[in-house]
Amino acid sequence: MDIKNIVFDVGNVLVAFRYRELMQDLGFDETTVDYLAKNMVETPFWNELDRGDKMNADAIEKFTNELPEYKSEILKFWDNIQDVVKEYDYSEGLVKELKAAGYGVYILSNYPVETYHMHWPHFKFLPHADGYIVSGFERVIKPDEKIYRLLESRFGIKLEDSIFVDDRQINIDAANSYGMKGILFTGYDDLIDSLKKYNIEL
Repeated sequence: MDIKNIVFDVGNVLVAFRYRELMQDLGFDETTVDYLAKNMVETPFWNELDRGDKMNADAIEKFTNELPEYKSEILKFWDNIQDVVKEYDYSEGLVKELKAAGYGVYILSNYPVETYHMHWPHFKFLPHADGYIVSGFERVIKPDEKIYRLLESRFGIKLEDSIFVDDRQINIDAANSYGMKGILFTGYDDLIDSLKKYNIEL
């Protein structure tokens, strides 16, 4: 079956989720960066932000209470959360090229509501996409089948006609099980090579 659509994740695919770099920019030493990365950002609580069940204020309250010795660093991190992502240089061009080649381009992202409002208006690739689904507004996150099926119901496309690009294997495995052709994102050059396997030349 011919591929008609390319569906992208956002974090670490089209934009860098640079939480460690942000902490470094704020002057945290490496021990603090490692600790807060492991015990704040890389925790299941982040899924609750992505699902829209919790907001930034909830995160601040939770982590300052749980990690009081890092209260000042936690507050500084959240005060600067607008800088936690940076769009990759290739992203706008990639989306535009796929559009010019005749493909539908969609976004399927686990993303919190509040940071969506901070970040997404500045993404240069976004105006070129045909549509997007953001977990925080839908109250469901990947790899739940419901969020993938929203692509079909909302935009009138078929998962079987679509490639899904994500940086997490669990989301790729889910996409494959729902009929999509999953590509695990490991870098731009590898993505271009993987697309060639589907006769997509950029």
